[in-house]
Amino acid sequence: MVRVVFAGGGTGGHVFPAIAIAERLAAAGEVDMIFVGTKSKIEARVVPELGYKFRSIWIGGFSRRLKPSNFLLPAKIMVSIFQSLRLLLAFKPQVVVGTGGYVSGPVCAAAVFTRTPILLQEHNSYPGAMTRMFAPFAREVHIAFESSRKYFVRKTPFGHPPNLFVTGSPLRKMTKVSRNDGIRFFGLEDSKKTIFVTGGSLGAVRVNDAVSNVVDDLTKHDCQLIWQTGSLDFAKVSEIGDRYPGKIRVLEFIEQIDYAYSAADVAVCRGGATTVAEIVYFSLPALIVPYPYAPANHQVENARALVEAGGAIMVQESEPIEKFKGELLGLIEDSSRVSVMRDRLKSLQHRDAAEVIAASVLKLAGAHE
Repeated sequence: MVRVVFAGGGTGGHVFPAIAIAERLAAAGEVDMIFVGTKSKIEARVVPELGYKFRSIWIGGFSRRLKPSNFLLPAKIMVSIFQSLRLLLAFKPQVVVGTGGYVSGPVCAAAVFTRTPILLQEHNSYPGAMTRMFAPFAREVHIAFESSRKYFVRKTPFGHPPNLFVTGSPLRKMTKVSRNDGIRFFGLEDSKKTIFVTGGSLGAVRVNDAVSNVVDDLTKHDCQLIWQTGSLDFAKVSEIGDRYPGKIRVLEFIEQIDYAYSAADVAVCRGGATTVAEIVYFSLPALIVPYPYAPANHQVENARALVEAGGAIMVQESEPIEKFKGELLGLIEDSSRVSVMRDRLKSLQHRDAAEVIAASVLKLAGAHE
């Protein structure tokens, strides 16, 4: 029996890659897995729902604002490392897989102390702090973008940089259906240009506002929208959708998101790592509005990787709405440009990243037995 601990959480961008790898490991044979996270974040809900074991540790991030919780951070670090050590000594995993977020730090630190092999997965273009910190101690580091390579030049305790692999981003199993099947799934028309608007699983108020400001122009250009709003804006955007019956499909959250990607000609979205990976997977040209307050500006870096490859356009929140409207209308009116962007995105695709990483986990586990 192979035993694996997954450490990563705080956001879906850290949790879902771990789940994708776990799916492939479960399919490969007898693997016992435990996910480590915090009680208050997305992993505490999603991981148990999928039937995986979950353990929580007492850890939190550092806020740039002056908050009382910042003063507890040193105590949280010590306690969470002790909790992680206790877990590893009891469970005796052959591999610890770190997928980022502050929760991965204590577990990776415990893995260093117990000499448990570490595999790190990073799917932001600019690697997170925990990935950069523990890369020198990792047996393997898997990145999504070639442009991330320059951040891993530090030598390991053994005198050489970590084994680095550009594998792409692990995604949960998704289905590429035909465009017509996707369109029919949402009750829309085959003949119209279709825009998929998403701010990620939680929604994005500023993205919703930007699209709301140009929705009249989009419908005049014979466009239809699949619009995932998130919970905060669902009621407001639903009122807009009611004004355009049959042209705008408004949903708070889309479970079958692969149908939305398959139906769309263009996406309007944030620059989170999971969203960017899905855009690449479905070869869907996008106008990306990165969240400007993401740590280390990583959403801008993620978007820039696609822009430089010729598969996306980036518009900052701070830029005028006229810029957003002009770029979006220009994109939907230029079919040849959209076709070229699709081809450029295809060039970024890798083999099934989750499958490749799962195979590496099993290889490390076998070497550690």
